[in-house]
Amino acid sequence: MASVETSTAGTMTPPAHVCRAFGASGAAVPLAGGEGRAFRIGDVVVKAVHDDAESAWVQGMLAGLEPDGFRIPTPLRTTAGQWVGDGWIASVFVPGLRPAAPRWTDIIEWGLRFGKAASRQLTDGALGLARRTHRWAVADRVAWQEQEVDLSPEAAEVRSAIGRFLDPAPSTERQVIHGDLAGNVFVDTDGCPVILDVSPYLRHPRLAAAIVIADAVLWHGADTSLSSAFAADRTDRDLLGRALIFRLVAEQLAEHPRHGARLDPYRRVLAAIR
Repeated sequence: MASVETSTAGTMTPPAHVCRAFGASGAAVPLAGGEGRAFRIGDVVVKAVHDDAESAWVQGMLAGLEPDGFRIPTPLRTTAGQWVGDGWIASVFVPGLRPAAPRWTDIIEWGLRFGKAASRQLTDGALGLARRTHRWAVADRVAWQEQEVDLSPEAAEVRSAIGRFLDPAPSTERQVIHGDLAGNVFVDTDGCPVILDVSPYLRHPRLAAAIVIADAVLWHGADTSLSSAFAADRTDRDLLGRALIFRLVAEQLAEHPRHGARLDPYRRVLAAIR
C-alpha cells in the first residue's frame, strides 16, 4: 500500500520519505491529470500507483525502451535501487508539454510505435499483468469475455448492445499496448511526441487505437463518424466494441466515476455504427 498524506483539498501528497528516496526536494506541486496522484517536485515527478508489481514492471520496461519517433520521461529508481518506493514511482520532469489531442491519427500512430518498442522489452514479469485486480484490469478481462461483473440494468443493456460489434472468433495476436493514450500523449517544445502514464495490457496491437477512438468520441467531443470509419474493418469493429466495453465497465466500477458513469455517449456511438 502507498503511504499517502492527504491535503485539505482531499488529494494525496507524497510523503517526505518517498521524496527523499527518489532524490526529490522542495514543494510538491500537483499536476493536472493522473487522477490527482502525480506531483512535480523540482525536476522530478512522483506518482502514487495502483499496483506495485505492475508499476515496477512498467518502469523497468521503460528504462530499457528504445524510442522510435517518440520520447518517454526517464524512469528513476529509489536510493535502494527499486522502481517503486512505498507505493510511488518517479520520473524526470519534461517541461513545456502540450496535449497532442485532438490529433487522433497521430496519437494512434505514436501509440502503435510505442507498443512495438515496448513489446521488444517483454519479459516474464509481464505475466503478472493477468493477476491485477484494479478496476481497469477487471474491465479489460470483461471486454475479452474472460470475466463477468454485475452491472446496473441500464449499463448491462448498453453492454449487451455493444456486443453486436464483437467477432465470435477474434484475432489472438498479442503485444504490449498502452491502454490510455488519448490523454497521455503530449508534444514537447521541439514537436516530438512524449508518451506518459503507461497503462499496460497484453492485447491485439490495434486495441490501443480502438481505445483512442472510443475515448475521442465518448469524452473528447470527436464526431461519431470517427468511430463509424474505424468500425468499417471487421477486426477494428471487434476491437472498438471491446474498447467500449472496457471503458463502460471501468467507469461503472469506479467509486467516483470521472465521467459520471454516463451511458448516453455509448448510446450515441451505437446509433452511429451500423
